Amino acid sequence: MQQSLSTGFNLAKTNPTVDPLSFPVIEWAGVRVVTTESLAVGYGCEEKSIRMNLSRNLDRFEEGKHYFMLSGIDVKTLRATTGGSQISSKVRALTLWTEKGAARMSKIIDTDEAWSFFERLEDSYFRPQPASTLPLSYEQALEDLLAKVKENRILTEQRDHAIETKAWIGEKREATAMATASVERRRANALAEKLGECKKHATIKAVLRATGESFSHWPLKKWCAANGKSPKDVPDETYGTVKSWPAEAWKAVNDIDLQMIF
Repeated sequence: MQQSLSTGFNLAKTNPTVDPLSFPVIEWAGVRVVTTESLAVGYGCEEKSIRMNLSRNLDRFEEGKHYFMLSGIDVKTLRATTGGSQISSKVRALTLWTEKGAARMSKIIDTDEAWSFFERLEDSYFRPQPASTLPLSYEQALEDLLAKVKENRILTEQRDHAIETKAWIGEKREATAMATASVERRRANALAEKLGECKKHATIKAVLRATGESFSHWPLKKWCAANGKSPKDVPDETYGTVKSWPAEAWKAVNDIDLQMIF
């Protein structure tokens, strides 16, 4: 395996207080990476130790995920970037370590110094926190505050409008459902009346289904004749039409209250 020469970074080796923030930012394939020399400085070991650890543990490292091995035109391309401009012109091959690769190497070296440095490397280099921007003047602070107040007001208005709209939709749905139920109920009552099964009049068959008792039509007919009442003719699946007798007749003759059974 071809290994890198010194990258030319002016970093004191085995310095436990080395600051990752002093490292030039190097990116390759869209991710931040560090050189073998940088890891050696931070982990307090020689570069050859890291190269040997990689060689002995190749099955634990995946190129493109844990590290990148650059040579030839790739090194020239990297050197042309801002971070790579500090790489020595003598370097012909270079190993670059991703965050995952640096983490795995720190576990293999397994020293307090390596662990401590990787934590700082992780926080300040691989995952830099965005710098907080403070207002430059009192006027800017007021403008920021007003913008925040306006934003909160708009959010509140949007929330209140959504709540009102939801409530209106709920009320409309409820009213529609009640109206629909009322219409359906009226239709059911009209059908029941048409078929002789309602609170105003009923057929003998309908009362039989409701009470389980059988009645003769003669007493009902006599009562209607004596009291000036007339039964209604309603459809019947067996006889075509049958008589539906008034509620008054049912109550007087058989003590059946249609209000109670229908």
